[in-house]
Amino acid sequence: MTLPSAHTPREDSVPATRPAFWKKYPWWMYPLALTGAGFLVVLVFFIYVAFNLPPLREIEDPQSRLSSQLLSADGEVLDNFFTEENRLPVELHQISPFVIDALVATEDSRFYDHSGVDQYSILAIFKRFVSGTTSGASTVTMQLARNLFDAVGKDRSVFRKLKEMVTAVILERKYTKEEIIRTYLNTVSIYGNTYGIEMAARRLFGHQARDLTLEGSATLVAMLKGQGVYDPVRRKERVMVRRNHVILQMVKHGMLNPDSINIDSVKSIDLVVIPQELDHIRGAAPYFRQAVREYVVNWCQQNPKPDGTTYDLYGDGLRIFTTLDSRMQAHAEAAVRKHMREMQPIFDKHLKGREPYLREPEILTDLMRQSDRYIRGRQAGKTEPEIVQEFEQAIPMRIFSWEGDIDTVISPIDSIRYYSKFLETGMIAIDPENGQVKAWVGGIEYKYFKYDHVAKGKRQVGSTFKPFVYAAALDNGWKPCDQILNQPVFFENPNGGPMWSPKNSDGKIGGKMTLRRGLATSTNMITAYLMKKVGPQTVANYAHRMGITSELDPVPSLCLGTTDLTVMELTGAYCTFVNQGVSNEPVYVSRIEDKHGNVIAEFPVQSHRAMKADRAYTMITLLQGVVDEPGGTAGRLRFRYGLRQPIGAKTGTTQNHSDGWFVGVTPHVVAGVWVGCSDRRMRFRSIEYGQGASLALPIWAYFMKSVYGDKKLDIPNDPFTKPSGYTESYCAPEEKEDGSDDPYRLNSDDLDGFE
Repeated sequence: MTLPSAHTPREDSVPATRPAFWKKYPWWMYPLALTGAGFLVVLVFFIYVAFNLPPLREIEDPQSRLSSQLLSADGEVLDNFFTEENRLPVELHQISPFVIDALVATEDSRFYDHSGVDQYSILAIFKRFVSGTTSGASTVTMQLARNLFDAVGKDRSVFRKLKEMVTAVILERKYTKEEIIRTYLNTVSIYGNTYGIEMAARRLFGHQARDLTLEGSATLVAMLKGQGVYDPVRRKERVMVRRNHVILQMVKHGMLNPDSINIDSVKSIDLVVIPQELDHIRGAAPYFRQAVREYVVNWCQQNPKPDGTTYDLYGDGLRIFTTLDSRMQAHAEAAVRKHMREMQPIFDKHLKGREPYLREPEILTDLMRQSDRYIRGRQAGKTEPEIVQEFEQAIPMRIFSWEGDIDTVISPIDSIRYYSKFLETGMIAIDPENGQVKAWVGGIEYKYFKYDHVAKGKRQVGSTFKPFVYAAALDNGWKPCDQILNQPVFFENPNGGPMWSPKNSDGKIGGKMTLRRGLATSTNMITAYLMKKVGPQTVANYAHRMGITSELDPVPSLCLGTTDLTVMELTGAYCTFVNQGVSNEPVYVSRIEDKHGNVIAEFPVQSHRAMKADRAYTMITLLQGVVDEPGGTAGRLRFRYGLRQPIGAKTGTTQNHSDGWFVGVTPHVVAGVWVGCSDRRMRFRSIEYGQGASLALPIWAYFMKSVYGDKKLDIPNDPFTKPSGYTESYCAPEEKEDGSDDPYRLNSDDLDGFE
């Protein structure tokens, strides 16, 4: 028997061949395992996405920062206040149907068929993911998800796409298709910091979204592709190509019928957008809008919400209703432009070679130190000689002219010389019955002259202060027909110095003059006599009661208007005469609503009786004498400008002709105007042009002719309201030396009457 070798395996010890791994378990278990593993991966993936999604409550109730809207009394939008996003929501019916069709045709042609995620989009996303591209292929709802929620993200990744999908599905379950497309059009960024279709339409085309044409709608939708690439100002041709592609997409998807619309004609229409200025400069009433901004910001700080938080002017979507009438504002701005364009060349010629800074170099130094460039330099630690050296170096600059902006190379110091010679102005119009501001022009051009001469600038008011002296006299027993000797009046100096005695501007003295004629001709000695009789403190008290808010120094010279006042307070005080002695504090904001339309603040007029109604009406008759008396300082309103409405007025000219004033009253509109240079040393050398009747009155005349001629405003041509039982005797106009007593027969001397 042969024994087996140690190297020979035994038959029963040889192991059987092992089956392959895929044969280890029944075949049906492997697909199941793969499915489970895939599900687990997808589950983990979606858990990761879900943890990075916005909260469900935020998805279902998205909150966007909304611009606050500034509205005129006649319903025009004056401005929108915002910080980073200029956004104003509108309803779907307030958007042109062309916009909606263009959006769906271009961005999501199956929008009305899917539930937030388009199956074809999923395939496109997968294809782009494999190829390394993850942008595009988003439905409108997915784009909305990205626009609304920061948590969705802006990065180009498959993770962001998945977050878009999940958020989009939730949005589709919560909202209707109409709500989704409305929200999208209200929140999408279209141009710069302008968000939403409404603000884009206003900024680029100057009208509301409801009025967008086919080509305008296609342009805005075309810009959604990327505002950096499709900028209608810088890349006009590229935008037009994209716009025409949008129009063809509308045809392709049956939203435009080529048989009813000439597509080639629409595609050939030129792309024209309105000039793009800074938001705070563009539009009407920039000085007024800035004043309202400051007022409402202060109101927000002092009036918290019910929950204790502070209202945000730039994000809460407030609606601020003002008293301004956009039509009257347009007339006011046109009147200022017309007269200032006429007067500036005269002033330039009058001043040429005789500029005050040629004799007084410190004028330029003072103006330089007031400039922003100088202030910034000092804050940066620069010495004055270093800054002066910079001011003498020419740099490219855009400067203002009445013929249009000029691009030039000029040194800052020469720029100061240039701008110092511009005549500036402030004008306000107020409804005397309720104190509501109807027009507000704070300067000649907000882009270059930002200081507001209506509410902030204070200047000597000259003879426009005299009516307060007369009002105090009337309330203390004087009558319009009382006669006063036109002779010097002397006031004691309480400090023991020489007595003060004002002179008449025409140098004439002698004879008697009624109060009516004394005010009509703005005779200083008559006013001084009344001041001496009633006393400076009494006059100051009356002025304050009638609406003057500035401090008044009760000295004799107050009667000639040596005090500095704003255009607003002086004009508001004149309203007291028209309003039968009741003083209304000027108001320019009427109410504020929240974004839901709830009234959260109202601003009723603050009123008090300042003088008796019959005395106020008597003052009106005296102010009418300034216009209708022969030789009255405002007589040119009738003779030169042809105004026939009931008008009372007062002109004002300050020392050295630095300031020209005019305040005119009618039964329904009271307006005040100031004209002068920012620096008082820049002025006319003679009273011919430097008086208020030449500098300021024409603006009032142009404005009032336009206002009364505007059929849309339809201001009645009523007489001044006479109080019931009024018995004051009428003081007839005094005859001139030539025997004429017709108030409309004025000669050339009357037109340039001094005061």
